[in-house]
Amino acid sequence: MKKLLIVALLLQAVVSLHGQEVYKYWVRFADKAGCSYDISHPSQFLSERALQRRTNQRIAVDSLDLPVSSVYLQALSDMGYSIQHRSRWLNGAVIYSATDSLGTGLDSLPFVREVHPFGRFSLTHPDDAVSPLPLDRPEPYTYEPFEASYYFYGYEQIRQLSGIRLHSEGYQGQGLVIGVCDGGFPGVDSIPCFDSLRNSGRLLATRDFVWLGDEVFNTNQHGTLVMSNIAAYLPGLYVGTAPMASYVLCRTENTSSESLLEEYNWTAAAEYLDSLGADIITTSLGYFYFDDTTTSHTLADLDGRTAPITQAAEIAVSRGILVVNAAGNDGNSSPQHLNTPADAPSVLTVGAATADGTVADFSSYGPTADSRIKPDVLAFGQGVSCINPQGYIVTASGTSMACPILAGMMACLWQRYPRLTPRQLCDSVRSWGSTSRLPDLHGGFGIPDFSRAFPHDTTAAIHTLNPEKEFPLFIASQGTLTIRFQEPPEPVEMILIDIQGRQCLRHPLNSQLEQQIDISSLPAGFYVAHIGAESFKVIIK
Repeated sequence: MKKLLIVALLLQAVVSLHGQEVYKYWVRFADKAGCSYDISHPSQFLSERALQRRTNQRIAVDSLDLPVSSVYLQALSDMGYSIQHRSRWLNGAVIYSATDSLGTGLDSLPFVREVHPFGRFSLTHPDDAVSPLPLDRPEPYTYEPFEASYYFYGYEQIRQLSGIRLHSEGYQGQGLVIGVCDGGFPGVDSIPCFDSLRNSGRLLATRDFVWLGDEVFNTNQHGTLVMSNIAAYLPGLYVGTAPMASYVLCRTENTSSESLLEEYNWTAAAEYLDSLGADIITTSLGYFYFDDTTTSHTLADLDGRTAPITQAAEIAVSRGILVVNAAGNDGNSSPQHLNTPADAPSVLTVGAATADGTVADFSSYGPTADSRIKPDVLAFGQGVSCINPQGYIVTASGTSMACPILAGMMACLWQRYPRLTPRQLCDSVRSWGSTSRLPDLHGGFGIPDFSRAFPHDTTAAIHTLNPEKEFPLFIASQGTLTIRFQEPPEPVEMILIDIQGRQCLRHPLNSQLEQQIDISSLPAGFYVAHIGAESFKVIIK
């Protein structure tokens, strides 16, 4: 399985170089002097939907959103370079030329801060297209809506996440735009399980950030398997976890090689998806080792801020995008390691679970270099039913499958609670994970229960602690947490733990039936409170 894909923004094909091998470089600029745009007029470089997402989450447009300097790009063009990608977030460009001699002296230019050569690449797409010709497909089975027969081959993955309740209540991803980054999507333009997606106009756009252009329906089947987990809709045969969402497909992975360049491809794609107004980016790939071993990552790089793709993923979340990423399949490797950008603090990192809910032995895990728990949560990832480019049901394993399954349920949850931010959504599913009371390094906070994450009763300020009701939810507002007991409690201490497992508050309780606790010093977020043998969840608004 290939590693994480890199996203490209604006693509420029040069006819004179077509079919040749070229030398590619990353050039980071010192500043954005000469940028022809201004943050006071963001509609000139961001779509209305992208700006609305920022407005909904109270995110200001800042200098990171500004395109790179056109003056600097023109200077590189005048020197003989072609521009493949521009990155406003990392303030640089991926450039290429027919000869490596041009690379000499790039780092001495006054507007260049750093230069990284990637090596030699072909501009010609390899002849490895997959013919998506569905033959003798099984007919859909008789089914009852939102029962096992409705999902059939897709049942186990949504059952394990307790996601059927959201679907049955009408939350199947409608109105959410999901960007999928992978190595190709053969068959998504033709096989029946994606008829609904195509016929309803919910396949919004495609973009190839590797070979440049819009053709993504060829090459590796990995992206097709991933798409079936999340977007397939054939009731009675297979239904994915977000079958009614809209999708943008991005090829960011060069399946014929492994290069640091792909992290910049992913960055460009993420910026493209941001500019379109995408809500979620799901990526079933990750990076650690490269063909050029001098550019490979080290364990120390997995600190949430070093790898280019990790930096870009963090910025994406800061723009209001939920980024969901596979943890990797190196649980049995030596050394065992995560892949980037799974190390990013704000990325929802997904590990793989078996059918019985245990952690799959191949699933990568942390901690990160700065001692954070990763993965965050688990989803079904071993022996998962998928649909291949010919339209047949096949079985696959990997965090690549767990990631889109989880991302689809996140779309449904966000549709149900549209005012939440990506970080609040992530806190919510961690809070309702099967091991949230005691998260561990291998499985993080466990398998989320999407039937309980943010129950409908989220407006009440006071809840009664009921010993017969496991893990009730308390909503704390205006700096006060109010607890009512059914009978006078024994004197005991309440301990409040944050989502990272840190003790934030210890407060003695008396024998009164109703007690108020000052929590004004604590930041908004999700917490777990322990009162003797009882536990409950607290949301501080």
